[in-house]
Amino acid sequence: MTLLVAELRGIKNANAQKNKRSKLRGIKPKRLNKVQRQHLKHDKSKMKLKVLSIFAATILAIVHLQAQNVSTYAGAGGVGYINGHAALAKFSGLEQMTYDKNGNLLVCDAPNHCIRRIDAKGNVSTFAGTGAPGFVDGSIAVAQFNNPLGIAVDNQNNVYVSDNLNFVIRKIDTQGNVTTYAGNGEQGYEDGDGITAKFGYLNYMCFDDAQNLYVADPNNNVIRKIDAQQNVTTFVGSGKAALIDGKGTFADLSFPIAIAYDKYNHVFYISDQGNSAIRKALPDGTLSTYAGTGIIGHVDGEALSAKFYFPKGLTTDQNGNIYVAGRFDYTVRKIDTYGRVSTVAGIPHVSGNSNGESTTAKFGKPIEVVISPDGNLLVSDWINSTIRKIELPVTASTGIVYKNEIETKVMPNPVTTSAIIKINGTIGKEPISFVMYDVTGKEVNVKNTISGLQIIVERGDLSSGTYFFKLVQNSKVIGMDKLIIE
Repeated sequence: MTLLVAELRGIKNANAQKNKRSKLRGIKPKRLNKVQRQHLKHDKSKMKLKVLSIFAATILAIVHLQAQNVSTYAGAGGVGYINGHAALAKFSGLEQMTYDKNGNLLVCDAPNHCIRRIDAKGNVSTFAGTGAPGFVDGSIAVAQFNNPLGIAVDNQNNVYVSDNLNFVIRKIDTQGNVTTYAGNGEQGYEDGDGITAKFGYLNYMCFDDAQNLYVADPNNNVIRKIDAQQNVTTFVGSGKAALIDGKGTFADLSFPIAIAYDKYNHVFYISDQGNSAIRKALPDGTLSTYAGTGIIGHVDGEALSAKFYFPKGLTTDQNGNIYVAGRFDYTVRKIDTYGRVSTVAGIPHVSGNSNGESTTAKFGKPIEVVISPDGNLLVSDWINSTIRKIELPVTASTGIVYKNEIETKVMPNPVTTSAIIKINGTIGKEPISFVMYDVTGKEVNVKNTISGLQIIVERGDLSSGTYFFKLVQNSKVIGMDKLIIE
């Protein structure tokens, strides 16, 4: 930016000197005719636009390059099993994490055969399990698990655990009772009702909007689906290890180890570890390759040219960006909404345990990622037995222009009673839907009226604070912005 200003000043000074020399030689500056004046005005406008464009690009670059710090969120380091304050607590190999409806972070502590809980004040406790391996239902104090790897929470705050070495899905209800939800306890591959179905080594899980549960069954090379009636079916995967796009059981995966649901765009992302790729699945089971070449490595860039090294956990933020835990290249990667892959934190192929700026921080083995309520990223560091925190940069969302040139403007903002959202840009003929959510990503009910390129939003019973909204057309997000309520 400094160079640009200097260049413009130089041009201005050069012109001034030229006019000065003309006057000294007795030459009057040449007067411009109407056409020439119009051309000059047009050139000045182009220069002004160019300056503003470069200025905007510079500001965006500054935002993009701002330091992202890595710190330890929980765990004293070293293998152990100690409850207490997050800084003093000890874990063993931490696996999938999720938040319950009360804001507690639940973590699968696989080698300790239990589920740990970290509350909002940073206190660590045992949520369920005795610490010894077993297969015992009952209260959370006596129930036993065997190498629990995956965890998910439904809309009623019931907790589900993929109990890996028992080959079943367990349910922990809101009264603290543990039961077997699906699987007969025998390793295998058989669809059917919950009590007769068979699974292989069960891994990470997620729920969709309809409260169907999806679980990665990597040894069988498939993703399984368990509906609300506990019927088990194969969602995607033929059972053959390969990298072939398609629909349902006509598509192929290779050791799919994790699945995440993007609740804003209503799609699934799968960590296809054997193919070192990220796959995308629609609700109807249509599977495509979203990122990765199928060859291991660490290469950033365009999604289908980028390379991953046996990725595992993945999650999405409210803007549709995907974050991926690179367990064997010791990094955390990001796939943005434009299909570009970048390294968020960690040094490729360098293992360690150091905090600081994201470009110099080191991870032992990042195995899972989750977005925290404050918008930052938490990482399960398996080797270091800790949970690390990556401070993600704050993105000012007012007036963002998307690839389809849709721009939103909120007036007034902050809002007291109501606001008008104006849409600028070319939109399709399909109807637009308006969705609003708070800073934790929870959808909120708000009255809105959509008329052409204008949306009227009523505050209603919403409390003061920052909210975000998205505009969806034809199952695609066409615009996002923030709205502040006083």
